[in-house]
Amino acid sequence: MLKCPVCKEENNCAVAKKEEPTSCWCMKVTIPKELLEKASIKDHCICEKCVEDYRLTLEKMN
Repeated sequence: MLKCPVCKEENNCAVAKKEEPTSCWCMKVTIPKELLEKASIKDHCICEKCVEDYRLTLEKMN
């Protein structure tokens, strides 16, 4: 399994699991730009938990 470029945990990316890429959860949501900047072209998905944690942090700041 490939790792999330943010938390380094398994990211459960559909591509990494050799599934149809469009079935991956990340194809159905908008990933915040700040998180995308942490990923390189060789990385697969940023995990769903990192995206949720980031959004919750932003909500708490507002």
